[in-house]
Amino acid sequence: MYLSGSIRRGLAGLFIVGSLGACGFQPMYSGQAYRALPGLEISANDDRVGYLVEDALRDHLGGGQSRYQADLLASLTEVPLGLSAVGRASRFRANLSVTYRLTGPDGFSVEGRVTDVVYYDAPRDPFAQVAAKQAAEERGADLIAARLVTEFTSIIQRHENEAER
Repeated sequence: MYLSGSIRRGLAGLFIVGSLGACGFQPMYSGQAYRALPGLEISANDDRVGYLVEDALRDHLGGGQSRYQADLLASLTEVPLGLSAVGRASRFRANLSVTYRLTGPDGFSVEGRVTDVVYYDAPRDPFAQVAAKQAAEERGADLIAARLVTEFTSIIQRHENEAER
């Protein structure tokens, strides 16, 4: 009996999906750990970058009631790139980093750090340059928030697995 390539690939895909369920595989964003995050209590530093990261993290998580709390310390450093003949930067790299402490029930506490980089062009017009910088900060905060959600979910999953043992 001859099976075409697409039918064989389909059958192989079904076999793999079935095997994942048998070994206990569970997608990260559908487990108990992810459901523990909405409503996470967040405190961040009182500056623009701290506010942007906190706001982006709240947008990623949504509302609810969580047993966990995150303390964040966000920082941003800019590096000028692509200097012109007169020494004016035409492009910037913004390095965004967040040091965090995730705490929870029974004295649970984990510290860590996530970083990301965004780039932006520096237009000649001063107002356009400010707008480009702010847009880059917002993009960076959103990237960091997505990484924090992944990191927090992974940490909580490990913590709850250890607690079950």
